[in-house]
Amino acid sequence: MATATEIITNFELQVSDVTELSSSEELYILNRVYNKVMSSRPWELLKTPASGTMLGSGVDGFYVTMPSDFAFFSPNYQYTNNTLSPQNNAAPVMIFIGTNNAVYQVVNFSDRRQYLGSTGYAYLDLANSKIVFTGTPISTTYSFDYIKAPVALTASATPIIPTRFQDVLVYGMAVDNEIVQMSPKATSYAQENQAKYDSMLLDMAYWNSKLILN
Repeated sequence: MATATEIITNFELQVSDVTELSSSEELYILNRVYNKVMSSRPWELLKTPASGTMLGSGVDGFYVTMPSDFAFFSPNYQYTNNTLSPQNNAAPVMIFIGTNNAVYQVVNFSDRRQYLGSTGYAYLDLANSKIVFTGTPISTTYSFDYIKAPVALTASATPIIPTRFQDVLVYGMAVDNEIVQMSPKATSYAQENQAKYDSMLLDMAYWNSKLILN
């Protein structure tokens, strides 16, 4: 897999002499495009498990500290069930508790009050970086799946995008470069690079769809 420096080299080849960006500016644009691609959908390669032991107590409430790279929960499609909650008629988000993986449903923060004191529910307190349980859980061990936010690339780092799709970053950088440069030569390639970016992103999305079994 290519490093950030190698991707930037490919970008420079793509735009030829139509860039005056410094090395730090090129790395900044690469990370901007990388975050754009990674944020465009819940990629399977961003799904990550979390597990551990809750904090807190029965007096002050039990909670889980959110992982530092947490972006949002990954829905548990195998538990899609409209009878679980009137608020969730699609694939719900679940936290699994104890050795038997008891299913606890994550409810909306704004709905948390109606579940207070009830076992089997939790909510995301994003402002305080916590997942809070509304009642006393049957166990203090937990596991759940989430979508992680990718780490910013350094010059020697490698993006987690498969090699065959990494040109999406090159074309995305070329599009951003054209916006920055605003020269006639740069803007003349804008539509071509945008089309290549869109096409590569669609190819990657199709590959991703084949990894989703449900």
